[in-house]
Amino acid sequence: MTSSDSNTPIVPSQPAAPKTGVTETMMSLIMSFVLAMTARGFIIEGFVIPTGSMAPTLMGQHVRWSSPQTGWEYAIDANGYLGRWQLAAQELNKLNGRLSAIKDPEQRKTIRNRDLKRALIARWDPMFGLTDPVERSTPEPIQPIPANGDRVIVLKSLYPFSSPERFNVVVFKNPTDPVGPTQNFIKRLVGLPEEQLVVVDGDVFTGPLEGSPESLRVVRKPEFVQRAVWQPVYDSSFVPVELVRWEESSQSSWWGAPFMPQAGDWKIGTDRTWRTTSDQPAALSWNHDEWPITDFNMYNVNRLPNASVPPFSRDPFPISDIRIAGVVEPLDGREFAGTRLVMTTRGLLFEWSVKSGALELRMSRESDGSELSSISTPFDVSRSAFEIDCWQVDQKMWLFINGTLELELPFNDWSPEERFQASYPDTTVETYLTNPTLPRPAGPQIDWYFDGGVEAIRNVRVDRDLFYRPTMLDSANQRSQNGPFVRGLGFGSDFRTPGRLERGQHLMFGDNSAASRDGRIWGRPHPLSAQYTGDDAPFIVPQDMLIGKAFSVYWPAPLSFPGTDSRWVPNFGKLRFIR
Repeated sequence: MTSSDSNTPIVPSQPAAPKTGVTETMMSLIMSFVLAMTARGFIIEGFVIPTGSMAPTLMGQHVRWSSPQTGWEYAIDANGYLGRWQLAAQELNKLNGRLSAIKDPEQRKTIRNRDLKRALIARWDPMFGLTDPVERSTPEPIQPIPANGDRVIVLKSLYPFSSPERFNVVVFKNPTDPVGPTQNFIKRLVGLPEEQLVVVDGDVFTGPLEGSPESLRVVRKPEFVQRAVWQPVYDSSFVPVELVRWEESSQSSWWGAPFMPQAGDWKIGTDRTWRTTSDQPAALSWNHDEWPITDFNMYNVNRLPNASVPPFSRDPFPISDIRIAGVVEPLDGREFAGTRLVMTTRGLLFEWSVKSGALELRMSRESDGSELSSISTPFDVSRSAFEIDCWQVDQKMWLFINGTLELELPFNDWSPEERFQASYPDTTVETYLTNPTLPRPAGPQIDWYFDGGVEAIRNVRVDRDLFYRPTMLDSANQRSQNGPFVRGLGFGSDFRTPGRLERGQHLMFGDNSAASRDGRIWGRPHPLSAQYTGDDAPFIVPQDMLIGKAFSVYWPAPLSFPGTDSRWVPNFGKLRFIR
């Protein structure tokens, strides 16, 4: 090797530059498409929620409205609202046409005052109360553009390898219409294979296939599901801000907050904080006449035949599964004496007690006060403000302090028929089973006692649980091409003859029970479904028709750009997992 050779740098060989062109681009696009279709077919898929059968857990096409009094905002079924808008707009156009032909100003005023009410839309606010509308107004000049339903991601890879769990939200092929416009449904899975099932007073009771009807017991939602399905009844953070204007326009007086003072020097009014400055015992009671706690869902407000009457005039079902929470603030520097929440419902007294040094749950008979069960634990109540959160749901009491579960007390003794007797003491079994949609249980009585040493309570909230309504079979909910109509009670409505789910069969309910076409009422499957699954049983969803578990809302209904009806602003605040 020469010296000149040793000084010559060695340059590593470079790979040839990749050739790019139409062929390579097309191959990349095809590969991406194949991967996307593979994921869509076997792993995940997106679906749009079309209707409100799962509202407010999942929203179908809807219109959002915000109350001018409290600021409470909620979604309304789009079809119901637009139908109401069109009727009101037609009446307004007719009235304006009549008025344009009248020259006398006084006559015009008289006719307008007399006939305008037919062109008004009644708007309701659950935080204001549902005795009277919070507002009656003429329809918007331009027909509102409804928001689209939520878009959800469905995990399709789970159920081929694992069994679905009770209370999963599931997308499945509709057995009654597997190839039509309603071929995909989304509901909550309530009934599992190889069990008996019956619904009583809004709750679900199940038991093994070989058991007697008396052996069935209530099933309970996991805590994370229960928190997701609570539906608001009242929240003291939303208070009326223009009561004088409302009282003048409606020519009536507001009925007040739902908790009424029974003892003590309470100052409630329209303040977000309720105060008592006395060291003497104080008490609040729920106003059931003006604030009934029922299964009414505000999403359905415009589905009523007459949306100008109070929503609860349509005989919704009073509910006993309730959550009551609030922040209690002891007087500065003084020891907290104690508070006790008492709910009387279904023949029982439920008591949640928070005292200095102890927490206690107690369940007793309403008739004689005899104790059925109780549980307590030592607890040091802070001298500062603390949150108390009391649940009675699915025959179980819960007590949370500052968000932490401290006590729970289940009640498992009732069979479905015993639950019926406690809920409907004035109704015979024969009357109920003739048509279970007619009788109504009594509403709960709620009293909140304070032993003294309380300065204020705030952030008072009352929520209610899902309530699965009793059902009757109706030919309108069945398809004639699927065979003879099934008649009688809905599936799982007769506690003396519970519904039976055999191997591979599931039962689906909607969270918005009053507006949901549940499996309990949809009758026989389509012949194609029966041929595909080998199962022609009515009401049920075979395992082979499950598509997957609804995992998350990845694209909630977008918001409108301010000042326009154009809906394209992402609503990131509503992104959520589905429970």
